[in-house]
Amino acid sequence: MNRNDPRVIKTLRQIDDALLTCLKTTSQQKLTVDMLCETALINRSTFYKYYLDKYDLLENYLERMLNEFKEQADCEFVTATADTIDDDHYISSFGNLLTFISDHREQYQTIWRADIDRNIYEEMTMVIHHSIYEQMLHTVSDDKKKRAYCDYYAYLFSSNVMALVHWWFMNDTIISMRDARQIMAEIMRDGLFVAFKNAL
Repeated sequence: MNRNDPRVIKTLRQIDDALLTCLKTTSQQKLTVDMLCETALINRSTFYKYYLDKYDLLENYLERMLNEFKEQADCEFVTATADTIDDDHYISSFGNLLTFISDHREQYQTIWRADIDRNIYEEMTMVIHHSIYEQMLHTVSDDKKKRAYCDYYAYLFSSNVMALVHWWFMNDTIISMRDARQIMAEIMRDGLFVAFKNAL
């Protein structure tokens, strides 16, 4: 099987799309290969060419999705200072992440809401946590206490980033991507409490 063959690519995309469509209304437990095939407009033998079962498909899909997200999770913006956070370099770093997430919005929201055995929202938060933590480690010595603080701040920032994204998705008709970027810049420059007070 040549996965670069346009026909194979099209079939695999149909199966992915069918998975997302089915997960909008059906739990992982109730999902069947027949449902996936009917939605993807393929037969069972075609499905089994690529996947062992529905669990293999879901695991494969989630791993591809998370790996793609990891590649885009450049959190260099956390190395900015209060004086440099408004620099184009750092704004574009966070903006690129927001753009990527926005481009995959339907996929992410479907998976976040889906009744599956994994908490992908939490896993994505931990991807950002790891990226932020690694960026912060470049700025500190091997002091264990400072590394512990880096870990704590990485938890705060990653949770904040994902909460901002989730909130932005729910309010995108009134909150633009530019607004979301600005909120994060203000939080980093002024702190959460001050940024909140300034918004009101």
